[in-house]
Amino acid sequence: MPGWEKTFSQLDAWLEQTPGESIVRLPSREVRRVSTEQGVVYVKILYSGSESSGVQKWVTSLKWLIRPSRALAIFNISNEMLREGFLCPRPLLAARHRSRWGWPTDVFISEECLDPTIAQLLLTAEQDLVSSLLTRTAEELHRFHQAGFIHGDCTPYNLALTAQNRLVLFDNDRTVRRPGWLCTRQQHRSLANFGLRLAQLTRSLEWFRFFLDRYADASRGALTAADGEGIMALTRRRLRERGVRLD
Repeated sequence: MPGWEKTFSQLDAWLEQTPGESIVRLPSREVRRVSTEQGVVYVKILYSGSESSGVQKWVTSLKWLIRPSRALAIFNISNEMLREGFLCPRPLLAARHRSRWGWPTDVFISEECLDPTIAQLLLTAEQDLVSSLLTRTAEELHRFHQAGFIHGDCTPYNLALTAQNRLVLFDNDRTVRRPGWLCTRQQHRSLANFGLRLAQLTRSLEWFRFFLDRYADASRGALTAADGEGIMALTRRRLRERGVRLD
C-alpha cells in the first residue's frame, strides 16, 4: 500500500520489534494493535484455520496447508468492498510465510477504524433509540447483501455505524462475494448468526424479530415471511445448542 512500503519493508523484524498491544491471543491466531508514525494499525497473524479438535482439526489443518493465503483473501475482499462503496478497515498488507516444512503463517495488516460497533451502541443507547439503530443496520446490511456479499462472522461486535449511519464491516476473514442465486441461503445463515449474538446481547429474541422485519421491509418482499420464520427457527436452534436461556 502506497506510503507504507518503508514501514513494512522488513516485516519479520518489524513484527518482532513492534509487538504493540495484544488484543486477541489464541492458538490459531493473534491480533495486535500497533502505533506507528503513520497511524494506528491492527496486525492479524493467522497460524491455523481454526480452534477445532479431533478429526475436524486434521481436516482444517489440511485445508490450511493447501489453500491460498487467507491474508491475501482478506486483502482482496476488503478492497472489493471499498470499491463497491462499502466501508471496512483499509487493508495495508497481506503476507504469507512458510516454514521449512511448508506450514503457512499469514499476516494481515489494516488501518484502525474508530467507529463504535453495534454492540457498543446497543449497550449505551436509550431504549427509544434502539429501534432506529437496528433499522439502519438492517437497511445497510440488506444493501450489502444485495450487492452479493456475505459477511463470514456477522455479529453486532463485527458491524459498526458511522456518524452518517453507514455500515462498517470488521473481521472480514471469511467475507465472500457470490452471484445472487448462490448466496441467498448463506445470507440467511448470516442473519441467523447476527440474531444469535443479538439475542445473547439483549437477552431477548424480540429485538431480532424487529430487526428481521426491518430487513424484510428493505428487501421489498424478497425476504418473505416464511424466510423470516426459517431464520428465527435457526436462531432458536443455535441458542438451544449453546444452552442459552433468555429472560
